[in-house]
Amino acid sequence: MPDHPWLITAFDRLNIGGRTRAMIIDHHSEPHRHYHTLRHLDLMLRQIPDDHVMAPEMTAATLFHDIIYDPARADNEEQSKALFQSVANTFTPPGALDRLLVSTMIAATKGHHFRDSGTPGDEAVNLLLKADLSILWHDDPDIYAWYAAGIRQEYAFVPDEQYGRARAAILTGLRDDLLDSRQLVPAEADMLQRNIGWELQLLALAR
Repeated sequence: MPDHPWLITAFDRLNIGGRTRAMIIDHHSEPHRHYHTLRHLDLMLRQIPDDHVMAPEMTAATLFHDIIYDPARADNEEQSKALFQSVANTFTPPGALDRLLVSTMIAATKGHHFRDSGTPGDEAVNLLLKADLSILWHDDPDIYAWYAAGIRQEYAFVPDEQYGRARAAILTGLRDDLLDSRQLVPAEADMLQRNIGWELQLLALAR
């Protein structure tokens, strides 16, 4: 997969075998996915610091956090966590992966609430959440536009007016939480506000 080099590197680093690789690829290639795809994984993996002691856990959580994804359901993260737990013994040397931390990270992507205890585990959770949300401050407007359009396609069953209200509320909530979280550097905060401002205008025009 030449278009997803970081994904291949992640497979190799975690010693993920062919059957599990195929399962991850197949799930993220489902026809109802337009943003939660292999490209999302690849973009997210670029944000994981290679030299972090918990990089393997963050990488595993990235690969599995959206492996079950149905926009009409509310238990995707729980199902994704269960699927990870069912195959975790098939990759990496036994005992080399903190599977409880990976499960915690997957569950944390449901609400994207940053931790403030300062423990190494919470720091790793925060890095994982920041990687998952990093599309919001991506500096390429075409990639952000792809993200916004992909989310709309995934929720195509929701009427425009209803979608616009709900999406605007989600975006403003994420923006405010991120700005209050102190997780972003100034350049990221500026790009976040630019991207979300653009999408909010787009949503207003579509209603």
